[in-house]
Amino acid sequence: MKMRSASYWKRMRHIVLGAAVLLVGPYPREVARGLGSETGADAGAPLPKERQSQTADSLRRTDRAEDMVALLHEGNRMEIKGAKLALKRGKAERVKSYARLLTIGHQSCDTELMDYADRKRFDRRRIEDAEQETTDDGPLERLRVRHPQNFDRAFILAMVQEHGKMIDALTSTMQQSHDTDLRSLLAGQLPLLEKLKKAGEAILARLPANSED
Repeated sequence: MKMRSASYWKRMRHIVLGAAVLLVGPYPREVARGLGSETGADAGAPLPKERQSQTADSLRRTDRAEDMVALLHEGNRMEIKGAKLALKRGKAERVKSYARLLTIGHQSCDTELMDYADRKRFDRRRIEDAEQETTDDGPLERLRVRHPQNFDRAFILAMVQEHGKMIDALTSTMQQSHDTDLRSLLAGQLPLLEKLKKAGEAILARLPANSED
């Protein structure tokens, strides 16, 4: 089983930082070419600049929101798979309990996320394709090769760090996105992610330090 790597969060950061394009900036050439004509009597006639801008903004918002949904979906699946690994490899009962909490929480978040994607008629295949992109240099992948005595602390530490990154991504998206439905969805999921991060921090504080971590 391969886990997602830091490249996942690099892509997430690219999406978040690029969210400002929803407001300003040139639209892609493909969009510009597609906006240059209409069917019917006015075929071949350019659209008014104001209409071109509105249409391009709408397309960019859809693409950006769909990209964010794809990455968050990927993140949820990554956390769930990591939790399954912890249930198998973890030693401390509190670590296994946390893994079960992670599974329930991220399954709930992912269901809400995909319901939103269906309501918006996003491309499910594109979203699922993003999940297939795997690498072997991520923190969860590295857990697979750790010795058992290192696993519990390494797992919790990875979860705390990954949830911190996800919280930052959601917060940035909520500030930048024009999609009120997406903002509302993320605002509803943010408290759970913060709760999971804090729960991980509390467990980490009670686990013995390990120099190899």
